[in-house]
Amino acid sequence: MNIVMNESLKDIEKEENEESFKMEKINTSELQDLSEESKSYLKDTFLKNIKTNILIIILSISFFISEFFFRLPLFNYSIAFEKKWQESSPESTIIFFKIITKVGGEYLMAVPVAIVICFFPLVKSSFFISGLIFCLHFHSLMKIWYGNTRPFWEDKNLYKNICDAGFGNPSGHSVSSVYLYFTLFSYLRETKALEKKYVVQIIMFLFFITFIILIILSRLILGIHSINQVIYGAALGLLLYFLIIHMFQLHNMPIRLYKTLFQKKILIFCITSILIILGLLSILSSLTFNSDFDYKKYKDTINSVCGKDYPEYRKFNLDGLFGSFVILALLGMYLGQVYFWYYIDNTYKKMQSTNSSSTINYDIHDLDYDSVDEKKNNQLIDDLINNWNENRTYVFCSHRKKFKIFFILMICCFPLILFIAIPRNANIIIIFIFKFGVPFFFALFLIYSFGFYNIIEITLGPKDHLLKRFLDKSQDIQLI
Repeated sequence: MNIVMNESLKDIEKEENEESFKMEKINTSELQDLSEESKSYLKDTFLKNIKTNILIIILSISFFISEFFFRLPLFNYSIAFEKKWQESSPESTIIFFKIITKVGGEYLMAVPVAIVICFFPLVKSSFFISGLIFCLHFHSLMKIWYGNTRPFWEDKNLYKNICDAGFGNPSGHSVSSVYLYFTLFSYLRETKALEKKYVVQIIMFLFFITFIILIILSRLILGIHSINQVIYGAALGLLLYFLIIHMFQLHNMPIRLYKTLFQKKILIFCITSILIILGLLSILSSLTFNSDFDYKKYKDTINSVCGKDYPEYRKFNLDGLFGSFVILALLGMYLGQVYFWYYIDNTYKKMQSTNSSSTINYDIHDLDYDSVDEKKNNQLIDDLINNWNENRTYVFCSHRKKFKIFFILMICCFPLILFIAIPRNANIIIIFIFKFGVPFFFALFLIYSFGFYNIIEITLGPKDHLLKRFLDKSQDIQLI
């Protein structure tokens, strides 16, 4: 009896060892494939045009160094130039540019951002928003470092009822608008609908260029920025656009490679730490830079033109801190995707387990639940996540589905109600935590975890059939 039991135990142990060896072999193979994919991706992006990319970097560094020399002359010229322009412009022109500067502002950029989230794959939308957040973060941080005034601070006659009390260099509108609309154009031209329609692409490009120029002009005509500040800002936005879209083509990163950014513990720790350090750097900069600046003189100027009830957190270094703390939104987006990918994998494993026990009968002949084909199944899941937008016609086929999408996005943006609810004259610490930090962190966290998963579920059907719609039409997909 004991002999039989020992033999049975040996057989079980042998099977477990074989299974363990098999899985280890699969994991090793997957890592090798991923490593090869990483090398191939790098070779086809940055290294492919390395001479051009290095030249762009050298020219950018040269420009940023030269900015120190043209800053003051162009600033002084701007005051006379803007005053003359304002005097010769009719009131209707001033009103027009006030509208343009509001439309091109940071808060109304939510429209193109929402379009990208709803109509483009996860990788593209993620890097689009990451780039925009870095634009907002670094231009605010640089304003603290430079501590340069705005034209209407130096000459009250330039003031046109548009109050900006934070430091002026570089222009945030220029940075973000150049990056945002150039990137949006690049995304749109790569879509199937516009891929070979070159006339439409040219018209769209001219429209975006015109809009960017109008935004930049509005900042000059209203006396909010000087010529050197808008040039510097536009150059920063253009550089970030080239880095993300052309040099490294991050928006075209293979989905499996992208997924590792949110699943490897060492990467999660490093990226989270970097984002937290950038937030702490913002606080440190606001406390240490511009200690010799004549705050009283310019505060009196701002109070006289903007009104004494203008909020403190929108002035000088505090305004720079307010803007650079948008890095918390990027932290929320990153941790939201960490949760998203783990949730997707766990849901898939539960579906796999349920299917194995025959509780649910799927009509899916492509999906092999044998552990040997785990890599193949994971690739199907990854393709599903990155290509859900191809089914967007299914999303908008009924008013019910439209309402569901709208409702989900509203829930994700619910934390932003705190931004409105906290009064502008509250304690500074309360403002930075509850008017800005918490709302922006949780808004992006919810959109990229709860939001994306539910939009995928609505697009492709109920959770139990998350794979079915994709797999039914995946016969021609070449699996790795």
